[in-house]
Amino acid sequence: MKNFTKLFVAIAVFMVAIVANAKVEQVHATFANPAPTGNASWDAATNTFGWSATSWNQLKNIGLPSGDLSQYKKLVIDCKITQGNRFRVLFYQGSANKTLYCQDGLNVFFIADTLKAIAPDDYNSFIKDCTEICLSGDNGTAPGSAIINDVYLETYNDEGEKTYADFASPAPTGNASWDAATNTFGWSATSWNQLKNIGLPSGDLSKYKKLVIDCKITQGNRFRVLFYQGSANKTLYCQDGLNVFFIADTLKAIAPDDYNSFIKDCTEICLSGDNGTAPGSAIINSVYLETYPENESVDIPDFVEEQDPGRPDGNFVDLTTEMYNTNTTSYVQQKRGKGDYIYGVMNKDNYADLSAYNKMTIIATPGTPLTLTFNHEVDEKEALTDYAEADAGKYVWIDAVVGEDGKYEVDLSQYDVRHLNYIRIPWGYEKQSYIWYILLSNDTATAINSTKANAVKGEVFNLAGQKLAAPVKGFNIINGKKVLVK
Repeated sequence: MKNFTKLFVAIAVFMVAIVANAKVEQVHATFANPAPTGNASWDAATNTFGWSATSWNQLKNIGLPSGDLSQYKKLVIDCKITQGNRFRVLFYQGSANKTLYCQDGLNVFFIADTLKAIAPDDYNSFIKDCTEICLSGDNGTAPGSAIINDVYLETYNDEGEKTYADFASPAPTGNASWDAATNTFGWSATSWNQLKNIGLPSGDLSKYKKLVIDCKITQGNRFRVLFYQGSANKTLYCQDGLNVFFIADTLKAIAPDDYNSFIKDCTEICLSGDNGTAPGSAIINSVYLETYPENESVDIPDFVEEQDPGRPDGNFVDLTTEMYNTNTTSYVQQKRGKGDYIYGVMNKDNYADLSAYNKMTIIATPGTPLTLTFNHEVDEKEALTDYAEADAGKYVWIDAVVGEDGKYEVDLSQYDVRHLNYIRIPWGYEKQSYIWYILLSNDTATAINSTKANAVKGEVFNLAGQKLAAPVKGFNIINGKKVLVK
């Protein structure tokens, strides 16, 4: 591959543009000697790139510099597709490559953010040690051709003001550590290793263009950077060296549905260990936010807060306010993110006895995935999908999705054991959701007239579903019937 680079001597003359009172340079492809490989072709008279239906159709060494691309903000490809739908752009680092796709028209790739989005584990090496950028056919899917009007790299403009982390009071949490004498951040092999509150402003980050973290990894391969909005977070990864995150572009790439809320209402930025994979450590040389240069900004749309849909009509009991529970958590009417508990904990000894009720209704953001467990007697999920009589005494694991009407209902009457352990949003769900209400009820709206299907003679419950040793004054549920004891 490097042999081909000797064929190219001409690099286009820099074109100067004034943007935000700063000098921006563009390095254009010359196409003097593109040296197509495989079944690719190049017609210099018409600037036409053609490719066959094979998987080796590269227009290589097109006059762009290789090596360190960190000074370049974007790669721009202006083309007219004349056959087919798209072609590829390959960033090479040695024999490995990362693939982007070009379609008809003006294609603008913000290099750091685009590579970071598609290659979070090794994007640094493709930026700092790029050996080649080339155009390529659509990887064996179909033949095609495109007129290449222009291809160029564009540098960054002047920098803005920097706000540095002072690390005056990092307050590490969990098993994280901070050595102020050596600026060393350490983390264990657990999933709770955060160097929090590192002196960066929280709140509205829309005036900041980038977050820069200069570090030296001394153990392990990477650590995480968490942007928090409430208890939800978005994760980026830091590797050895200079890590530059263009905030709006990066968050938009990894969280297109709610990135604006993390920019406009950021409650914290913190460093974190590699989420339970391995222990590690890093020397943190500097961490800073950098504002947009003068006269430069980015349009970040407002985040529209979800409105409370209102408690549905009916004779409901609110689980989180009426049910007694020990050592459980409750976050109803708050925004939640991946892995968050809405109610309860993953602990077989903590549960709410719902035996006096036959329906649970959850009011939440439409499309929110939920995981519920009842009678959690073991510490790992079992392959139990449908509850059956033979499974009495085992726990039930329900994977659910809130409907488009914002409601999910659980028929409790089908379960022998109704000991609710927890309700949570599963890991991997990146969006924010509101959980508004968790309500309990029976088939009739005016009275509690049903207990668990196989009620044992003599069992007594109060109206909150708590099992009693003996009837008490007032209404009780005895042998599945509502009884008034005077």
